[in-house]
Amino acid sequence: MNYQILSSLWIATVSVGILPALAQATPTANGFENPSGMTVRRSLQLIAQGRQPIYLQVPQAQIQELRSLGMRVAMPINVPSGMKLTAITGRSDPRFGRSYLLVYRGSSKCFAVEGTSGGIGGIPAGTAGSFKVQNPAMGKGAIEVNKPGGPAPLLIGQWMSRGPFYRVVGANYTADGLGSDLANCQDLPVKEVVAVSESLRFLDLEPATLAKLPPNTVQALDANSPSSGGKGYPSNQELTQFKRNLKSGAYGKGTSLAAIDLTQRQAFQATIAKSNPTIAKFIGAWSTGERVYYVYPSKVKSRVCVVTDSGNNGRLEFSNGTAISRELSYQSNAMYWVDQTDVLASRDAGGTLYPIFPASSAPSLNDLASFDYGFRNAECSTQLPGMMGAGQ
Repeated sequence: MNYQILSSLWIATVSVGILPALAQATPTANGFENPSGMTVRRSLQLIAQGRQPIYLQVPQAQIQELRSLGMRVAMPINVPSGMKLTAITGRSDPRFGRSYLLVYRGSSKCFAVEGTSGGIGGIPAGTAGSFKVQNPAMGKGAIEVNKPGGPAPLLIGQWMSRGPFYRVVGANYTADGLGSDLANCQDLPVKEVVAVSESLRFLDLEPATLAKLPPNTVQALDANSPSSGGKGYPSNQELTQFKRNLKSGAYGKGTSLAAIDLTQRQAFQATIAKSNPTIAKFIGAWSTGERVYYVYPSKVKSRVCVVTDSGNNGRLEFSNGTAISRELSYQSNAMYWVDQTDVLASRDAGGTLYPIFPASSAPSLNDLASFDYGFRNAECSTQLPGMMGAGQ
């Protein structure tokens, strides 16, 4: 890999010839064999049912290059015939953390997978159409198609996952600081781009996993695969990697509280801890950048009330939660205490950990009025740090 140091960011570009090959099979002495006659559609169905592992054939040297990107890497397991990964570009931004671009080309066609730790913005709906994406590992997305002649690329994906974020982009797209090898080529048909987007999966690039696989092979994690991390409190290995990512800035800087807000928050939690230590560390407002979670205390041991603001026209969602030891669960979601006062962890649809940072905001009591019965039934208080004079 050739490195160029430009001020405070690093850029790494490598030309490769990788064709991620979908291999649903068992290891043999000579590597992996693909069952004859198995279509890509059928293979993906088996994967979605958790009945087959996903193996990608990648040259050993390039596996190390992918690991050097310094963030969770996602690649497509469904690539149109004849297309190959031809370039990898990565950077580290002092404000938003790490990003990368994986460029695929074949004949006159091209596309790229972009991943970033932060600093994303909203993508306008396509002027020529919007096509839904349902990715089981990253959640919902869309491919926006624009008419020629406008400032936006003709084809660009909405960001998926809760951070880091991922999407597919088309021809002539240029990412700041990442360059592009997407010039002088044409977009894929939008149906194929949707298929590629829905096939994005996280790579397991941990040394312990790689050591168990044949050379030149990596494993992609499916949302239903036990090796994706699943649900439940993170393993020691996951926590170590999560804290390493935090320290390196892979998740961006997140949010930070003013000294007075931090002091007030800690004092509030200390007061709660006197009567209900199990829930105290989770109490307060928390933010992912896209969503804000307000965790309210209850008189009942282990119980909390969780109000979620998804930025959907100011609408709030209410649910009861339970805090046991270092885990707060509500509905089908969970937050994890990671022994740091300024961050919690949670999992995205694929089981990948992402951070939740403290926030100083709180909804008004009027906004909470519709949850009055829920709060009273759960014996929760409507008081949070920053809500002076608020209470039951």
